[in-house]
Amino acid sequence: MVGGKVSNGVAGAIRVLHVDDDPGLADLAAEFLERADDRITVETATDAEEGCARLDERRFDCVVSDYDMPGRNGIDFLEDVRERDPNLPFILFTGKGSEEIASEAISAGVTDYLQKETGTDQYAVLANRVANAVEHDRSRRRVERSERRLREIIDALPHLLYVVTEDGTYSMANESLARFHDTTVEEIEGARLEAVLGSDGAAWFREHLQTVLETGEPKQLPAMPLSASDDDDVHLFETRLFPYTFSETDTRTVLGIAVDVTEREEREERLNALVERFESLQVAARKLVRADDREEIARILAETLDEVFEYPHTVVRYYDDGLLRPVVITEAVREEMGERPAYRVGEGLPGEVFETREARRFDDISDRDDGIDRGGHRSAMYLPIGSHGTLTVGEAEAGAFDESDQALVETLLHHAEAVLDQLDQQAALECQNERLEEVISLISHDLRNPLNVAAGSLELAVETDDLEHLDTAAQAHERMRELIEDVLALAREGDSVGEYEPVSIPAVVEACWRNVDTAEATLRVETERTIRADRTRLRHLLENLFRNAAEHGSTGGQPSADDASERVDTGVTVTVGDIEDDPGFYVADDGPGIPPDERERVFESGYSTATRGTGFGLAIVRRIATAHGWEVALTDSEAGGARFEITGVEFAE
Repeated sequence: MVGGKVSNGVAGAIRVLHVDDDPGLADLAAEFLERADDRITVETATDAEEGCARLDERRFDCVVSDYDMPGRNGIDFLEDVRERDPNLPFILFTGKGSEEIASEAISAGVTDYLQKETGTDQYAVLANRVANAVEHDRSRRRVERSERRLREIIDALPHLLYVVTEDGTYSMANESLARFHDTTVEEIEGARLEAVLGSDGAAWFREHLQTVLETGEPKQLPAMPLSASDDDDVHLFETRLFPYTFSETDTRTVLGIAVDVTEREEREERLNALVERFESLQVAARKLVRADDREEIARILAETLDEVFEYPHTVVRYYDDGLLRPVVITEAVREEMGERPAYRVGEGLPGEVFETREARRFDDISDRDDGIDRGGHRSAMYLPIGSHGTLTVGEAEAGAFDESDQALVETLLHHAEAVLDQLDQQAALECQNERLEEVISLISHDLRNPLNVAAGSLELAVETDDLEHLDTAAQAHERMRELIEDVLALAREGDSVGEYEPVSIPAVVEACWRNVDTAEATLRVETERTIRADRTRLRHLLENLFRNAAEHGSTGGQPSADDASERVDTGVTVTVGDIEDDPGFYVADDGPGIPPDERERVFESGYSTATRGTGFGLAIVRRIATAHGWEVALTDSEAGGARFEITGVEFAE
C-alpha cells in the first residue's frame, strides 16, 4: 500500500526512468513510487527523445513509459530502448490500453504491461512490478555471470571436454579440444563428429554414444589414438562419457572428458580424481540446495572438501555481529591446532579476504610472520563465501594447491553463496510477513474498543447536546493515536540492527529520560560503563523501559483505576545500574512491581497490566534486545518494584 515502505526481496537501490508527456502525472508517479519502496529513485522525462537522451547519459535499472505521447509513442520508445539494451526492464504504464496495444508491446519485447487506474493504490502495484522486473533482470545477470565463470573453469581445464547430442553434433567444446585440433571453439560447436574425428573415428564414437544414451549409465571408452593437428605425434586419450540432459529441453546429450594418457600411469589417477570430483560436486550442490540452515551448509562444505578433495584441514567462518566466527572446525584441525580464533573484518588473512572478496592461495605460508599457529601447514587457501563468511583450507606439504584446485573449490563456494543468499532473503521475507500480520491483528483488535467509545460518545453528544461526551470522544481518539504510534513502532523494530558504536550508558540514559513524560519520577544513574550497540535502537529500548516505569509507578500496591486515570504524580524512582555477575545493566523502579505469573506475558504485543499503557512497549524492548543478541529478564527490584536486566552486552572499555 502507498505510504508504507515495501520490500520484495530485491537487494540494492533501483533507479527508474519514468517517461510521460504529462509532467504533473510523471512527478506524481515518481513521488508515490519512491514512497512505496524506499529503494526506488525516479527520474522523469516528457517524451521518447528526452528519455533516450537520459539513457545515453546514465544507467537505469528499469524504464516506465506511457503509450500515448506526441511524436514517438511508447512502442516506438520501447524499440529505441531495445536497440540500446535488449534486456533492460521496460514497463508500459498507460491509460490508453487495448488488446492491440498490449499485443504490439509484447511483440516489441515489453517486460510488463500495466493499465493506469484512478487513485494512488496503483502506484504500489507499479512499484511491485518494477521491483519484480528488476529482480528478474538481476537474477538473469547473476546466472550469466555464473555461466561465464563455469565456462572459464571449463576452458581452463587441460583435458578435452565436450558435449555431443544424440545426432552426433558438438553442442559444447572447451579451448583444450579446439587447440588440439588447431581450430576454434566456435568452429567445433555445431559441427558433426565426422568433421572433427573423421568417418572412422566418428563411427567408433557413435557406437559408444548410443550405448550411453540407451543405458543412461556412464561409460569408460577404450583408449583412443588421436593425432594433433600441429604435430605428427599420436596422442592416446582415455575418454569417459556421461549421460547429460539439459533441464530446459528434451535434448539428450553426452558429456565427454578425454585425458591424454600417453604417459598412462601418471594421467590415470588425475582422470579418476577429476571425474569423481565432477560427480561429487553435483551431489554436493544438490545437498546444498536442500540445506535448511547456515550451519548445515557449513557442514556440507567441510564434508565435501574432506571426502571429495581430500582436504581434511578446513575451517568455515560466518560473519556475525562484527566478527568472522568459526562455525565448523574439522577434527583434523582441532587435533593439530586446537580451537581457531574469530577475526574482525580486515584482521588476519580471513578478515582481509572477507573485506576484499578476493581469494588468496599460498604455496608456502610457513615464512609468514603474523604470530598465527598453523600447526606446521605450508600450503593454504583463504576464500570468501560472498558476504557470508570465509573458508580456510590447509595442507602440510608445500605447493599442494594449484589454480584448478582453487577454481573447483570456488565453484562449490558459489553454490553455497547462492543458497545462503536465498536463506537470508527467505528469512527476511518471513520476518516482514510476521510483522505485517502482527500489525494487522493488533490494529483490528485493539482499536475496536476506543473506536466504539468515540463513536458512541459523539452520538450521545449530538442527541443530548452534552459537551462532556466530546471529552470522552477526545480521550478515545488520543488512546487510538497512542495505539497507532506504538503499533507502527513495533512494526518498524525489525530483527536486525545498524552499525555498532561505543555508547556511554549515562549519556544515553540522560538523553532518553528527557524525551519521556516522566512527570514527578526521579532518575538515578549508578553506572559509568560504555557498551557497543546501535545507538538509535538502544535509545528506543531505554525510552520504552522508562515509559513503562512511569505508567506502572502507582502510589503502591497493584495498579488501580484511580491511579491509571492520573498522570504520573507518585514520585516513582527509576535506577539504572550495572549487573555484578553478568556483562549487562539493569533498569529498576520502586513501583508496585509485576506479579510473577504475568512477567512473561508482559513481553507479548498488546498485553498491559495498566489502563494507560498500550501494551507494546515491552514487546519493543525484547525485540531490540534480541536483535542485538542480548537477553532481557524481569525480576523484583530491591524496593519491590520491577527490575529489567539486559545481559550479554559487549563493553567498549
